[in-house]
Amino acid sequence: MNRPAPETTLTLVVLSHATSTVFLRLLCLVSVSLVAAFPARAQVTFRDAADRDAFRRWFVVLADAQFYRTTADVTDCAALVRHAVREATRTQSPDWLRRTALPGVVAAPATHATALERDGALLLFRVKGTVPPVYGEFADAKTLVRLNSRPLGRDVQALRPGDLLFFRQDGQDLPDHLMVFVGPSPFEADGSDWIVYHTGPSPSQGETAGSPGEVRKVRLSDLRRHPSPRWRPVTGNAAFVGVFRLSFFGS
Repeated sequence: MNRPAPETTLTLVVLSHATSTVFLRLLCLVSVSLVAAFPARAQVTFRDAADRDAFRRWFVVLADAQFYRTTADVTDCAALVRHAVREATRTQSPDWLRRTALPGVVAAPATHATALERDGALLLFRVKGTVPPVYGEFADAKTLVRLNSRPLGRDVQALRPGDLLFFRQDGQDLPDHLMVFVGPSPFEADGSDWIVYHTGPSPSQGETAGSPGEVRKVRLSDLRRHPSPRWRPVTGNAAFVGVFRLSFFGS
């Protein structure tokens, strides 16, 4: 005797925009946390803790310097981070300092960081969440935070120089955005809460269509009062995913 097929009920859950944004942010944090639970071999090696600190110092200086004189490789927010990491692994020789053309004198010890190379590319960043891990020289904003950083929460009081502020602006062509916390800047006489970031290229349509974007520098205290609430690094802003620390810097 044939029995009738059981009735199947499909329940469709429709999330509001605000709810879906919070859900995506939580999903991102869970994803980062899961990857962090299975740490990979360090991409860059250091002689000791002091060498790691010097690397962080040069990373901050190189990111900060982009505001005063840009380089062709920095075309968006992730490129700013990649540039600072890549150049911080170089030997800070007199020739390197001439080529870098920093906008001022920087008092920082030289680093002895080393990174593996393959076919002329530095294997700086984890680019796939696989075991064994896969490394490469290119990583976009999402990959930088998901596979190469650890989350510190959404309280900006946790920021240390070199940390990243991560925003996700749903509805944009490129929704993932990073900012680098500089802290005290060697190129500014005052302020201890400087942030530097690249705006990224403008959308394909609109008044600024086709603009390559620019590097900007702002105080954290001013960013928290940004005219557009979606760019404020505050807990009430669903677009602010949180603070992240690059794995190069340790704890």
